[in-house]
Amino acid sequence: MSSTFSGISTALSSLRAQRQGLDVSGQNIANVNTEGYSRQRTEMSSVEGVSNVPTIWAKQDPVGTGVNVGDVTRIRDELLEARVRTEHGNNAYHSGQSQIYDSVQAVFKEPSDTGLQERLSSFWSDWQDLSNQPGDGAVRTKVMQQGGAVATGLNQAHTQLSTIYSSSHAGAAAQVKDINTAAAEIASLNKGIMQAKVGGLPANELADRRDALVLKLADLAGATATVRDTGAVDVSLFGSTLVSGTASRALALNGAETLSEQGANPPSLTFTDNGQPAIVTSGELGSSMDSLNTVLPKYAKSLDDVAAKLAATVNGIHQNGFDRNGDAGEPFYTGTDAKSITMSITDPDKVAASGSANGRLDGSNADALGDVATSGTGPDVTYRQLVADLGVTAKSATLKAETQSTITADLDSNHQSTSGVSLDEEMSNLLQYQRAYEAAAKLMSTIDQTLNTLINNTGR
Repeated sequence: MSSTFSGISTALSSLRAQRQGLDVSGQNIANVNTEGYSRQRTEMSSVEGVSNVPTIWAKQDPVGTGVNVGDVTRIRDELLEARVRTEHGNNAYHSGQSQIYDSVQAVFKEPSDTGLQERLSSFWSDWQDLSNQPGDGAVRTKVMQQGGAVATGLNQAHTQLSTIYSSSHAGAAAQVKDINTAAAEIASLNKGIMQAKVGGLPANELADRRDALVLKLADLAGATATVRDTGAVDVSLFGSTLVSGTASRALALNGAETLSEQGANPPSLTFTDNGQPAIVTSGELGSSMDSLNTVLPKYAKSLDDVAAKLAATVNGIHQNGFDRNGDAGEPFYTGTDAKSITMSITDPDKVAASGSANGRLDGSNADALGDVATSGTGPDVTYRQLVADLGVTAKSATLKAETQSTITADLDSNHQSTSGVSLDEEMSNLLQYQRAYEAAAKLMSTIDQTLNTLINNTGR
């Protein structure tokens, strides 16, 4: 049977429980603007009577003995969080791809008055002018200058692509470093959370920090996570373990740091503990690896094709003609790629504008070179195909990034509505706990007065 003083114990348990509820609401309000903070809730349960096991000659009071705060839990939706991590990885990947295509488009600057297409058009036009004035030294000089401008444009485009490659490689190296740091910190936080759980200590703030790092890994590399019964999380990268309990692994970035070396030594990722390949196809790092191994080499190769076509076409026709002295034409360009192509001749008299060796300046060979502008197999066609492919692919990357950004934002909003702090709700909780605390205090005061009457006034 319950003691005469059990009511005081019941009231006291309520005072403690409501006070803890007030503390938890206060913690939520204090962290309303803290990134990664999860709303907490006080889990209360009623306390049963002294015993729920039947005994002979014993009668139990049907009324319980108060309230107990079992735990302070974080409000989380694990399924929603798993999807949030997946979409964050996709969003970071598509955003990175959109940015790299924007950078490549800035290299070619088409259409524009300063792009390579405009330089090529002016080059062929100057050949046409020379065909009409084959003996004019100024026109010959202009042809050479414009031919040099085309070669310089190819050189500059290659240099810019190389710069973008080096920057992307440095970015990938920084991302790998961030991944390794975050993985090690998650393992350390896992250890703290597991120890706290065993000792019955609170670990919600530790779990918030850890989950924020897991989301960071999703952004960086498309990482996924699995929660253990011990409170720890295991983190994986496309089937390979990155964090397991209190242990973490590290990644290493290997391969060429420059565009010119990429073909012979493509960048790759490995785990440092065993040298096995690490597959990353999502997140910022996934985008960086695709940029280094696919996007930039593709357009560098296309640019080299333009340079090779230009050199082969112009040299082929130029060497069929004759210069101002009646000598056979020499190669107009040297080099067969965008990095190395340059002017081969430096004397305007060496420009092979004539189609005959008899010293007569007929300009027919210059006319043939001018006609390259309308050739279906000339360098202009190769270059326009490059620009068209880049434009279509870049537009597709932008649309994917915009769509994925919307999806991610919607999920973040859903996640915030589930786990984030609502000031209106917390204000309501404060009032609820306050009234309950006041009622428990009134209960204790009433019982105290009752007992005072019983003890001091009975038997007079």
